[in-house]
Amino acid sequence: MDVIPVPELVVGMVIALVVVGLRALWRFAQGPSARQSNTAGQEEKETQRKRAKLIASCVILAIVSIPLILRVVPPNGVYGFRVGATRNPAIWYPANAFMGWALLVAAVMSETVLLRLPEGVKRWLLWVAFLLPVTGALIASFVYLERLRP
Repeated sequence: MDVIPVPELVVGMVIALVVVGLRALWRFAQGPSARQSNTAGQEEKETQRKRAKLIASCVILAIVSIPLILRVVPPNGVYGFRVGATRNPAIWYPANAFMGWALLVAAVMSETVLLRLPEGVKRWLLWVAFLLPVTGALIASFVYLERLRP
């Protein structure tokens, strides 16, 4: 772990994620093309707004995961992977660091899929693209927590 500069990699990933997210938000803020009918154009506009909100959620999720990865969040009752087993500081820090990495990877995956889906996609598919990696990250975190328990 001494060879790989983890904090610098995390910061670089988050900066790239924020830049890509802002670029996507800017692109979606331009609105749908004028070729579509009024009703179809309104539905497309709502779908693009939902996509932009989910991309913004990915960026926020990535930013929230950084302190967990860097292990700077002490055991508390508000922020972090808070379950009964993580009350022990020996378990709190590794469990939260793993969950931070899992959420960062989920945010990157979700944002990538959200950006790659075509414009005419249904809104439910946008939700699936966001929630599936996040749910996988939570499940992986609980599996890892079980391995940490004595």
